[in-house]
Amino acid sequence: MADSVDDNRVSPAARVRTLALQMRDRCLRLDELSEAISVGVVENDPDELVALLTRREPLVADLTRLGDELAAILDDPESARVLGRNEHAQIRDRLAQLEQVMARIRERDKKARAELQRRRDELAGRLASVNTASGAAKAYSGSHRAINPTIQDARG
Repeated sequence: MADSVDDNRVSPAARVRTLALQMRDRCLRLDELSEAISVGVVENDPDELVALLTRREPLVADLTRLGDELAAILDDPESARVLGRNEHAQIRDRLAQLEQVMARIRERDKKARAELQRRRDELAGRLASVNTASGAAKAYSGSHRAINPTIQDARG
């Protein structure tokens, strides 16, 4: 990926800063997409929702990859020592701020998912009543076919 750099030539501090900036960028873009998805749900625009979700998927995968790499560096005692206590704490603070953004995204997504499920259930109910009404209409409308009842005696 274009953001990747040969880790052997980059100090842990520089790599952590780069990863943190990349995560921030992806997180803010994900937040923007989440807002647009919420608007798409309200406006009932399925094509736009699909397009937004398609753009969102690689961001989520990228955030996961960046987070795993950053966590590995921050959790490594040697890397933490090289970073220094102050730098390490600053990066952890920035990650906590990003977690707040992610919590906001999760809450927004939860509401959008609930609305979509409500609409799905409402549509399913309407389709079921249409099918029932259609069956009843056919039954009462009569048919132009001759009725050919089967007559059976008590023995079957």
